[in-house]
Amino acid sequence: MTQASITIKLPPLDAERLRRYFADNGFEMRDAPYAFWQARGVGCIATFYTSGKLLLQGAEAETWRAMLGEEVTAEARPFHAALAKHPKPPPPAWIGTDEAGKGDYFGPLVVAGVRLERAAVEILATLGVADSKTLTDARMGEMVTAIEACADTEVLVIGPAKYNELYAKMGNLNRMLAWAHGKVIENLLERGPAPYVVVDKFADEQVVHRGLGEKGRAARVDLRTKAEDDPAVAAASVLARAAYVRGVRALSRRFGVELWAGAGPPALKAGRELVRVHGPDVLREAGKLHFVTTGQITGGA
Repeated sequence: MTQASITIKLPPLDAERLRRYFADNGFEMRDAPYAFWQARGVGCIATFYTSGKLLLQGAEAETWRAMLGEEVTAEARPFHAALAKHPKPPPPAWIGTDEAGKGDYFGPLVVAGVRLERAAVEILATLGVADSKTLTDARMGEMVTAIEACADTEVLVIGPAKYNELYAKMGNLNRMLAWAHGKVIENLLERGPAPYVVVDKFADEQVVHRGLGEKGRAARVDLRTKAEDDPAVAAASVLARAAYVRGVRALSRRFGVELWAGAGPPALKAGRELVRVHGPDVLREAGKLHFVTTGQITGGA
């Protein structure tokens, strides 16, 4: 791995605050010539010189620059708060999962996961990876290949027909989501270790943990609302939404009717046209039957 060397100019008054930050994250504090202090950690040595220069050196230097967030560099701000919530010392790799399509009548349910190493955090920040709700479909499509190149990824796409079959068996969307998140997490853990998992919260802890496999139950799993501020979850969010959009477009081509996300007026209009052309049974192949939208489409409401 490349041994990076990063220099950041800071006010000397920041020396004590940053000394506490590195000490709290498991770094060994030492004296060094012409410096307030030197902090030695796994993969990174940080030296704060009396001139106000913070020097980060080592294979993990870029990761620690990102983790310092707005205290040091504006480029790292998006992920600073989330990374601060990680266990101490920070795990070298972790998993984030998110889903797309659960509130959309047409198209698949998608659950995606990303196993991210800390050295890749800076890459995701540079790419502009963020919660998929803040990005355009075109921008997310451009990001997918880059995310796949810098992290282990897993995307589970449950098409409408399979979704309706599973819902009939499970009778509950959260149970289905727990199963899908658990499967994605387990598959990622088969590829490499990750002692920490962040899940964008969709149900209570008991429901989610029942869906985990053996490896997932051995990890620390944190459920968080608005977890897309975490870089791994943000990347998973992008992968999930991009896969959902591809799924809706594929169904639109298959049935010759432009289908829409959501469950509002555009989806109702498209659904009625779909039924007019193909008959009501087509909804089993294109939509999520347990939604009230089904009755609104077939009843003409």
